[in-house]
Order: sequence, then C-alpha cells, then structure tokens
Amino acid sequence: MKKVLLLIFGIASVLMANEAVVTEFNALDIIKEHKINVLKVKDEGDIYVLKGETTQVPPGQPKKRFDFYVTKDKKILIMGNAIYTDTKEKVAFPMDKNVIEGKEAFSYGTGGEVLYVFIDPECPYCKQFEKKMATLKNEYTFKIYLFPLPFHPNAIPMSKWILKGKESTKMGDRLIAIANGSTAYKDLVLTADEEKQLMEIINKQIGIGEEAEVKGTPTVLDSEFNKVNWPSL
Repeated sequence: MKKVLLLIFGIASVLMANEAVVTEFNALDIIKEHKINVLKVKDEGDIYVLKGETTQVPPGQPKKRFDFYVTKDKKILIMGNAIYTDTKEKVAFPMDKNVIEGKEAFSYGTGGEVLYVFIDPECPYCKQFEKKMATLKNEYTFKIYLFPLPFHPNAIPMSKWILKGKESTKMGDRLIAIANGSTAYKDLVLTADEEKQLMEIINKQIGIGEEAEVKGTPTVLDSEFNKVNWPSL
C-alpha cells in the first residue's frame, strides 16, 4: 500500500466509490458541520479521499467542488493536498472516461499508446508540451481537446485556425506551428457560417473540459484516464 503524505493548504483530485459509502459519509456529523455534500469516496489505505461540494452558496453562484481527506477512524477532516511519498504524485481519481473518450477535436501521431490531452494553444506550458509531442508522434497517438482559457485572448482565434485545417494531420501541424511561433492564425478570414460552426465546436470542447473538471493546461491523461506527469514523457 502506498504511503500518503498530507500537505495542508491545497486542492487535490479523487475517485468514486459506491453509493452506499457516499451516503455513509454524508451522514457523518463532521461532514454535516462543515456543510459539505460528498460526491465521491476513495479508500486510500491510510486515509479516505473524498470529493465534495459546498451545500451553501450565495444566490446565483455555482457550488464549489473540492477535494479533502478523512482519517480512517472518521474523526478528523483534513482540507488540503495529498501526495504519495514514493512517487511524489498527487492522490487522484481518474477522470470520467465517458465524458472524454471519443470526443476529441482531432488526433495527432500514429503511435500505439494513446494519451488524451487538453490544450490551450496560447498557453506557454502547452507550447512546451506540443514541441515535445512532435518528437513523440511515432510512439503515441495524442487525442487533442481544445480548451482555450478565458485569460488568453488569442486562444480562440488560434483554435479556429487549427480547426480550419479540417483534417487531423493538418490540424496537428497547425497546433505545432503555433507552438513554434507561427502567427498565421491572424490572417484567418471566415464567413459568418464558418464562424458559427467553428465556435460551436470550440464551445463543445470547452464544455467537455469543464465537465471533466480540467483545472489547467496542458492536462495529459493516460489510457486509464489518470493524469500523466507530462515533462517525464
């Protein structure tokens, strides 16, 4: 069993248990006192890892989801982050594959191992990953999800230019071109219908990322939909 180190002040991710276990945790006084609705539970050996949401929010505001921990005796609730002491990776639930699988914008590469990647084409860290991705295209097939972030003003224009490539190979080439400094997206001219069609695709892609609870880019998942430490690829 992996040992878990708890780090106070942080947010982690987690995996689902059966409905009876979730109901059991929601009945605990310590959970009720903190006004939390438990959504998922994972028995991690030394602790329980839970995903919850606030039950009281201001009118018009969405419920905030977060991850937290409860000791095995169910007497201590810990708000924070957790990592494995051996691998230094976060204790995390795999993402819901039903939300993600088969809904990519396009694929890149021809390798036998599949990775699922949420990308903002303007994100500087994404550009680093994309350059690495170009060197690994014979080892992996990358399923690409466009997830432009609102604070990157060029992310949506870049996404439109990528999608205008139409075929996976061309879209992948355009993604890599942007990573290497191309500004060709600035010259893209669209009809009103093309603008509408591309924005529908982009909004759908953003919706997939939001439903999958993607917190940042690049988010890279393996074939089991567990997060991958992409610099180590």
